[in-house]
Amino acid sequence: MRLAFLQHWTSRFRGELALIGGLSLASSVVTLALPWLAAQLAAGMVGETSINLDQTLILLAIALTGLAGTTIMVAILSERASGRILANLRMETHERIVAMPMAFHDRSRGGDLLSLMSHEVENLSTFLTATLARVPSMAMTAVGAFIILFIIDPVLTFTIPILIPPFFIAMKWVGRRLRVLGRQVRRAEVDIVWMAESDIDMLPAIKAFAVEGEHRSRYAAAIEKARLLKLKQTRITAFIGPIVALVAAIAAIIILVIGSAQVQDGARNPGEMFAFLFYAALLTRPIGSLADTYGRFQIAKGTLARLEAVFAMQPEPGYDRKRRIGRAQGAIAIDAVSFAYPGRPAVLTNASLAIARGETIALTGDNGIGKSTLVNLILRFYQPDQGRITLDGVDIADLQVQDLRRQFGYVPQRPLLAYGSVAENIAFGCPDPDPAEIENAARLAQAWEFIEHLPRGLATEVGDGGVRLSGGQRQRLALARALFRDPPIYIFDEATSMFDLDGETAFIQSCADLLTERTVIIITHRPASLALADRVIKVTPQGFKVINQADEEARR
Repeated sequence: MRLAFLQHWTSRFRGELALIGGLSLASSVVTLALPWLAAQLAAGMVGETSINLDQTLILLAIALTGLAGTTIMVAILSERASGRILANLRMETHERIVAMPMAFHDRSRGGDLLSLMSHEVENLSTFLTATLARVPSMAMTAVGAFIILFIIDPVLTFTIPILIPPFFIAMKWVGRRLRVLGRQVRRAEVDIVWMAESDIDMLPAIKAFAVEGEHRSRYAAAIEKARLLKLKQTRITAFIGPIVALVAAIAAIIILVIGSAQVQDGARNPGEMFAFLFYAALLTRPIGSLADTYGRFQIAKGTLARLEAVFAMQPEPGYDRKRRIGRAQGAIAIDAVSFAYPGRPAVLTNASLAIARGETIALTGDNGIGKSTLVNLILRFYQPDQGRITLDGVDIADLQVQDLRRQFGYVPQRPLLAYGSVAENIAFGCPDPDPAEIENAARLAQAWEFIEHLPRGLATEVGDGGVRLSGGQRQRLALARALFRDPPIYIFDEATSMFDLDGETAFIQSCADLLTERTVIIITHRPASLALADRVIKVTPQGFKVINQADEEARR
């Protein structure tokens, strides 16, 4: 299965990889000619008069030039192919991870996914182009050298295979060690990414509780652990090639001793002896490279296994749905819906609720009772365990999921802002927005007053996650983003929780006309927002209870 998965990634770059492999094979042919030419030159220099030194030197110069040229071309083509494969790997991995359901992300660590999408796929692309594509040429060099050795002296050549069983036994042991170390190194690197990401997110708390030292020590320990594991991994891979080459060199010395005796006895001429020695030395290079390739493949297998696991999972349902919709009318019906998060008690049980087109409802209730969960189900972030939800009478499970979500202007409880300007965040996802529409949305969201006082107005950068803005300013931008989309349905999840009373009242007044034409779901306990609602609905473990919006319980 893993081989088939690898073929999937390399099939679209088959031409480039074949060209790299072909040039590598051409360099192998030249490489195989070099020992013979070098042997002829050496034999001529020790006095074998049958050798034409001038011709041999010219051929040797041509061969070395050809080898240099093919080596340069292979390096350039490998880098180009590696860049294209890396871009493709990153794009498809990113697309797949983004398409995964929220339940997948709930149980995954962000550092793990970031590591997979960044340096792990980079290592894999390098392995495919710089290592795996050259395996045929290394194999050809090894086989070619062995055949030529056999032609020169069959008896002496068959002393070489004696080294093969210990070699493969050693490779098997090394492979097991590298697989274990590869997993440990990956976990250690994921911990580093996760800690860095966590510390940046938690920076205000870290500073407020004066625990910078403790977090620095924790991060330093994680870095040191990863460093030591990678050093251990490097030591093993570093030993493979040189040890193989050393064993082969010892064998070459033995061959040299035997060959020298044969020359002295007259059983072999100097040219044959030099050729045999050079080809025996040449054999050490591809064998050492194949050993190194084996070690690198054990490391790459870990990345392949994780990629295969991600791509074997089913993406979020709905992207492949054929049913498309235009602009919705806005009638929503929750029909006998039950839902529980994995490993937790049911949040909703047989819950039913009908929301009419153009109606504004307010959802209240205790924390954790299921208000935000209901919104997540309507947006299809999660799928109901039982029952169904319809939009204008159509089961949302039958709709193309992106079409469905375009019907909503969603403001989550925690404002989500991207790194970029104020304008880019308001017009989020719109490639060519109208500045007048951006300004209008900002005014409706009561954000224009503070935007005008920013250093560069709408062009001001908000920082990572909106860190350069206050909580209330971030919330206003999130509201402006939802209003900019002008959808038929709005969902406000505690969307004005950071507004003061005057700001909330001003927002409600400025949006009153707009919201009367839309279906609106508000999760709130604030009296001013509750006053917007046509119905106030309390969410309870038993279901939905319509209450009077003047009820003090609803106001709390």
